[in-house]
Amino acid sequence: MYSLRDPETGEVLRTGRSGDLAQRAVQHANDPVLGDLEFQVEYRTDVYAEQRGLEQMLYDRYPGAQLENGGFNKIRAISPSNPNLPTYMQAAQDFLDRLGF
Repeated sequence: MYSLRDPETGEVLRTGRSGDLAQRAVQHANDPVLGDLEFQVEYRTDVYAEQRGLEQMLYDRYPGAQLENGGFNKIRAISPSNPNLPTYMQAAQDFLDRLGF
């Protein structure tokens, strides 16, 4: 999971997930709109359910990244109607608990 931040203010303007964070950082760096933003790794896990839940947690934590608030996240990380939402969120919380957060 990662965030893109305004290098001057530190404000999070986008959140996301990727199986290859290094490749995703390069993709964003080469993007004409996102290229000036600072790529920051937030969490690392290869467990899909943890990734999905952590991505949603970042989406919720940084509302400034949401399109309606001027950010670049066009859609929620997980639809509220997704039947796996509770499973993903529990997996993310378990991940954070293991890290002591």
